[in-house]
Amino acid sequence: MTASPENTVHLTPADTGGLGEIAIYQPPGAFALTPASRIALQTIGVHRHLLAGVGLDWGCGAGGLAITAVQIPTVSHVIGLDIEPANIAAAQHNAVLNGVADRLTFFLADSYTPFAPADQQMLTAYAGRVDFILANPPTSEGDDGFGFRRVVLEGARAFLKPGGLVFLSVSYQYGRARIHRLAQEIPGFTYGGLLASTDWVPFDMQRPDLYHCVELYAAEEQAGGPLYEFRHPAAADQILNAQSALAHFHQTGQSPFSQWQTHLFRFGNARG
Repeated sequence: MTASPENTVHLTPADTGGLGEIAIYQPPGAFALTPASRIALQTIGVHRHLLAGVGLDWGCGAGGLAITAVQIPTVSHVIGLDIEPANIAAAQHNAVLNGVADRLTFFLADSYTPFAPADQQMLTAYAGRVDFILANPPTSEGDDGFGFRRVVLEGARAFLKPGGLVFLSVSYQYGRARIHRLAQEIPGFTYGGLLASTDWVPFDMQRPDLYHCVELYAAEEQAGGPLYEFRHPAAADQILNAQSALAHFHQTGQSPFSQWQTHLFRFGNARG
């Protein structure tokens, strides 16, 4: 993957799971590609046999997931939703740049609710007609960091067909208990397992935003929530909870390890 001076990232077939080359322009103000979005891109290509028909890209950013999905011949159309005007503008530009604008629609929206009444009406017409949803949500504030993932599944129920799929980015540190419990918290879904994962990478505690996440995770554990899970930076067979990871970082300056992952959730009756 290389970036030009014009802020265009050129994704190779290795980046897209074999779906060919894609160019993604990221102007200032648009969310940049992250390790989580890169593994989400690869997941679409590697598991293309699961995707067909109409899709939604929740929190589409600059449109990378939606544009990758419509490279699959069985995918007819994808609708991208994002709350940031800069992201929607970039996504629309990228759809044209990659020659797929006729198979993509992007709405400025708060979760599943477009701001413009006409866009709301258009999206409502897809209720119960969507085959799959792609989502790489950010960490949420004021809860256990998992809130947006609950929002994705809760809102998905109005749009998915029975047997519809959600490709949901959930990184390793949230813990297996929290991931498996998600399908129990949101009626109608079953957990379909891990689709793809990066190798172990440092959860860079030198970054203020990631350090703050671990602080929030530790507070959630202290309040009685399910434990988070990090790999010890110096002992591959040892798992640290958030409190231990934070204490170890304070003592040694070493960041704990995690993996960026995509998980599968299935709505209603399974389809073959």
